[in-house]
Amino acid sequence: MIMRPTVIERNILTGSAAHEYMKKMVEMDQLVTAALVKNLLFTVKGAEKYSKIWKEEDLFNKEMLVEYAFKLLQHISEESARDNTPTFSTTEVAKYIGVSPQTINTWLREGKIIGVEKEGKKWSRIPGDAEVVFTNGKQVSIATLKANWETENEEPKVDEITYLEHSIKELEEKYGGPFEEVFGDKTIKELTEEDTDASIWWSYKARLASAKVSWHK
Repeated sequence: MIMRPTVIERNILTGSAAHEYMKKMVEMDQLVTAALVKNLLFTVKGAEKYSKIWKEEDLFNKEMLVEYAFKLLQHISEESARDNTPTFSTTEVAKYIGVSPQTINTWLREGKIIGVEKEGKKWSRIPGDAEVVFTNGKQVSIATLKANWETENEEPKVDEITYLEHSIKELEEKYGGPFEEVFGDKTIKELTEEDTDASIWWSYKARLASAKVSWHK
Protein backbone atom coordinates (compact mmCIF):
# COMPACT_ATOMS: atom_id res chain seq x y z
CA MET A 1 0.00 0.00 0.00
CA ILE A 2 1.34 3.44 -0.94
CA MET A 3 1.16 5.93 1.92
CA ARG A 4 0.17 9.58 1.55
CA PRO A 5 3.04 11.89 0.54
CA THR A 6 4.96 13.23 3.51
CA VAL A 7 5.52 16.96 3.90
CA ILE A 8 9.07 16.42 2.62
CA GLU A 9 7.81 14.67 -0.52
CA ARG A 10 5.21 17.40 -1.07
CA ASN A 11 7.90 20.07 -0.83
CA ILE A 12 9.89 18.34 -3.56
CA LEU A 13 7.14 19.26 -6.04
CA THR A 14 7.46 22.94 -5.20
CA GLY A 15 11.24 23.21 -5.32
CA SER A 16 13.71 24.31 -7.98
CA ALA A 17 14.49 20.72 -8.98
CA ALA A 18 10.85 20.16 -9.95
CA HIS A 19 10.84 23.38 -11.97
CA GLU A 20 13.95 22.26 -13.85
CA TYR A 21 12.35 18.88 -14.45
CA MET A 22 9.36 20.56 -16.07
CA LYS A 23 11.72 22.44 -18.40
CA LYS A 24 13.32 19.16 -19.46
CA MET A 25 9.92 17.59 -20.06
CA VAL A 26 8.86 20.45 -22.33
CA GLU A 27 12.13 20.29 -24.24
CA MET A 28 11.87 16.53 -24.58
CA ASP A 29 8.27 16.45 -25.78
CA GLN A 30 6.18 19.61 -25.71
CA LEU A 31 3.11 17.87 -27.15
CA VAL A 32 3.01 15.18 -24.44
CA THR A 33 3.59 17.76 -21.70
CA ALA A 34 0.78 19.95 -23.02
CA ALA A 35 -1.55 16.92 -23.12
CA LEU A 36 -0.55 16.02 -19.56
CA VAL A 37 -1.28 19.54 -18.33
CA LYS A 38 -4.71 19.57 -20.00
CA ASN A 39 -5.65 16.19 -18.56
CA LEU A 40 -4.50 17.14 -15.07
CA LEU A 41 -6.56 20.33 -15.22
CA PHE A 42 -9.73 18.26 -15.37
CA THR A 43 -8.76 15.34 -13.14
CA VAL A 44 -6.90 16.84 -10.16
CA LYS A 45 -9.29 18.13 -7.52
CA GLY A 46 -9.52 21.92 -7.59
CA ALA A 47 -7.29 22.29 -10.66
CA GLU A 48 -10.22 23.10 -12.93
CA LYS A 49 -10.08 26.68 -11.63
CA TYR A 50 -6.98 27.25 -13.77
CA SER A 51 -8.80 26.21 -16.95
CA LYS A 52 -10.89 29.37 -16.65
CA ILE A 53 -7.90 31.72 -16.61
CA TRP A 54 -5.24 29.91 -18.66
CA LYS A 55 -5.19 30.22 -22.42
CA GLU A 56 -5.12 27.35 -24.92
CA GLU A 57 -2.53 29.07 -27.10
CA ASP A 58 -0.10 29.31 -24.16
CA LEU A 59 0.29 25.54 -24.31
CA PHE A 60 2.25 26.06 -27.52
CA ASN A 61 4.61 28.50 -25.81
CA LYS A 62 7.41 26.59 -24.10
CA GLU A 63 7.99 29.09 -21.29
CA MET A 64 4.29 29.39 -20.50
CA LEU A 65 3.86 25.62 -20.65
CA VAL A 66 6.66 25.17 -18.11
CA GLU A 67 4.99 27.64 -15.77
CA TYR A 68 1.60 25.97 -16.19
CA ALA A 69 3.05 22.52 -15.49
CA PHE A 70 4.97 23.78 -12.44
CA LYS A 71 1.88 25.56 -11.13
CA LEU A 72 0.00 22.29 -11.36
CA LEU A 73 2.72 20.55 -9.35
CA GLN A 74 2.37 23.20 -6.65
CA HIS A 75 -1.39 22.73 -6.65
CA ILE A 76 -1.02 18.93 -6.38
CA SER A 77 1.36 19.39 -3.45
CA GLU A 78 -1.13 21.63 -1.65
CA GLU A 79 -4.06 19.34 -2.41
CA SER A 80 -2.30 16.25 -1.10
CA ALA A 81 -1.78 18.06 2.21
CA ARG A 82 -5.53 18.42 2.73
CA ASP A 83 -5.84 15.14 4.63
CA ASN A 84 -6.28 16.48 8.17
CA THR A 85 -2.76 15.40 9.09
CA PRO A 86 -2.39 16.07 12.84
CA THR A 87 -0.08 18.87 13.87
CA PHE A 88 1.67 19.52 17.16
CA SER A 89 2.99 22.46 19.15
CA THR A 90 6.66 22.78 20.08
CA THR A 91 5.69 21.96 23.68
CA GLU A 92 4.02 18.71 22.62
CA VAL A 93 6.96 17.67 20.44
CA ALA A 94 9.38 18.51 23.26
CA LYS A 95 7.42 16.21 25.57
CA TYR A 96 7.53 13.32 23.09
CA ILE A 97 11.32 13.62 22.73
CA GLY A 98 12.18 14.54 26.31
CA VAL A 99 13.72 17.96 25.67
CA SER A 100 12.66 21.55 26.33
CA PRO A 101 10.45 23.61 23.95
CA GLN A 102 13.45 25.95 23.57
CA THR A 103 15.47 23.04 22.19
CA ILE A 104 12.75 22.31 19.63
CA ASN A 105 12.82 25.95 18.51
CA THR A 106 16.60 25.75 18.17
CA TRP A 107 16.33 22.55 16.13
CA LEU A 108 13.79 24.22 13.85
CA ARG A 109 16.16 27.11 13.20
CA GLU A 110 19.07 24.72 12.60
CA GLY A 111 17.05 22.58 10.20
CA LYS A 112 17.15 19.51 12.43
CA ILE A 113 13.39 19.09 12.05
CA ILE A 114 12.55 18.53 8.39
CA GLY A 115 9.17 19.28 6.88
CA VAL A 116 8.00 22.30 8.90
CA GLU A 117 6.94 25.45 7.08
CA LYS A 118 7.11 29.05 8.19
CA GLU A 119 4.06 31.27 8.45
CA GLY A 120 5.55 34.71 8.04
CA LYS A 121 8.32 35.03 10.61
CA LYS A 122 6.98 32.25 12.82
CA TRP A 123 7.10 28.50 12.42
CA SER A 124 3.80 26.80 11.76
CA ARG A 125 2.61 23.92 13.91
CA ILE A 126 4.70 20.80 13.39
CA PRO A 127 2.99 18.15 11.23
CA GLY A 128 3.03 14.51 12.27
CA ASP A 129 4.99 13.50 9.19
CA ALA A 130 7.79 15.99 9.86
CA GLU A 131 11.04 14.26 10.78
CA VAL A 132 13.58 14.93 13.52
CA VAL A 133 17.22 14.40 12.52
CA PHE A 134 19.09 13.13 15.57
CA THR A 135 22.84 13.42 16.13
CA ASN A 136 23.37 9.82 14.97
CA GLY A 137 21.84 10.76 11.61
CA LYS A 138 18.65 8.78 12.17
CA GLN A 139 15.43 10.50 11.04
CA VAL A 140 12.23 9.77 12.97
CA SER A 141 8.78 11.22 12.29
CA ILE A 142 6.90 13.14 14.97
CA ALA A 143 4.02 10.65 14.68
CA THR A 144 6.40 7.79 15.53
CA LEU A 145 7.90 9.69 18.46
CA LYS A 146 4.40 10.42 19.77
CA ALA A 147 3.38 6.76 19.46
CA ASN A 148 6.54 5.66 21.30
CA TRP A 149 5.92 8.18 24.08
CA GLU A 150 2.31 7.03 24.50
CA THR A 151 3.43 3.38 24.68
CA GLU A 152 6.06 4.16 27.31
CA ASN A 153 3.63 6.21 29.42
CA GLU A 154 0.55 4.06 28.98
CA GLU A 155 -0.98 2.94 32.25
CA PRO A 156 -1.40 -0.82 32.43
CA LYS A 157 -4.98 -1.90 31.88
CA VAL A 158 -6.12 -4.26 34.63
CA ASP A 159 -9.61 -5.67 34.95
CA GLU A 160 -11.51 -5.06 38.19
CA ILE A 161 -11.25 -8.62 39.49
CA THR A 162 -7.46 -8.71 39.04
CA TYR A 163 -7.13 -5.28 40.68
CA LEU A 164 -9.24 -6.28 43.70
CA GLU A 165 -7.51 -9.64 44.16
CA HIS A 166 -4.13 -7.91 44.07
CA SER A 167 -5.25 -5.23 46.56
CA ILE A 168 -6.64 -7.85 48.97
CA LYS A 169 -3.42 -9.89 48.74
CA GLU A 170 -1.38 -6.79 49.67
CA LEU A 171 -3.51 -6.28 52.80
CA GLU A 172 -3.24 -9.97 53.72
CA GLU A 173 0.54 -9.74 53.46
CA LYS A 174 0.54 -6.53 55.50
CA TYR A 175 -1.53 -8.05 58.37
CA GLY A 176 -0.27 -11.62 58.10
CA GLY A 177 -3.50 -13.37 57.20
CA PRO A 178 -6.95 -13.16 55.58
CA PHE A 179 -9.54 -10.64 56.74
CA GLU A 180 -11.56 -13.14 58.84
CA GLU A 181 -8.50 -14.26 60.82
CA VAL A 182 -7.30 -10.73 61.49
CA PHE A 183 -10.61 -9.18 62.49
CA GLY A 184 -12.58 -12.24 63.58
CA ASP A 185 -16.34 -11.89 63.70
CA LYS A 186 -16.42 -8.10 63.73
CA THR A 187 -18.90 -6.56 61.31
CA ILE A 188 -18.10 -3.39 59.42
CA LYS A 189 -20.26 -1.41 61.88
CA GLU A 190 -18.19 -2.61 64.83
CA LEU A 191 -14.90 -1.42 63.42
CA THR A 192 -13.46 1.73 64.99
CA GLU A 193 -12.36 4.84 63.09
CA GLU A 194 -8.77 3.69 63.47
CA ASP A 195 -9.52 0.56 61.46
CA THR A 196 -9.21 2.36 58.12
CA ASP A 197 -7.44 -0.51 56.42
CA ALA A 198 -10.10 -2.90 57.66
CA SER A 199 -12.83 -0.80 56.11
CA ILE A 200 -11.00 -0.70 52.80
CA TRP A 201 -10.28 -4.40 53.00
CA TRP A 202 -13.92 -5.26 53.68
CA SER A 203 -14.97 -3.00 50.77
CA TYR A 204 -12.54 -4.78 48.42
CA LYS A 205 -13.91 -8.18 49.42
CA ALA A 206 -17.51 -7.07 48.85
CA ARG A 207 -16.67 -5.56 45.45
CA LEU A 208 -14.72 -8.66 44.43
CA ALA A 209 -17.63 -10.95 45.25
CA SER A 210 -19.97 -8.72 43.26
CA ALA A 211 -17.57 -8.49 40.29
CA LYS A 212 -17.18 -12.27 40.13
CA VAL A 213 -20.93 -12.75 40.11
CA SER A 214 -21.32 -10.22 37.28
CA TRP A 215 -18.47 -11.81 35.32
CA HIS A 216 -20.10 -15.26 35.43
CA LYS A 217 -23.49 -14.00 34.23
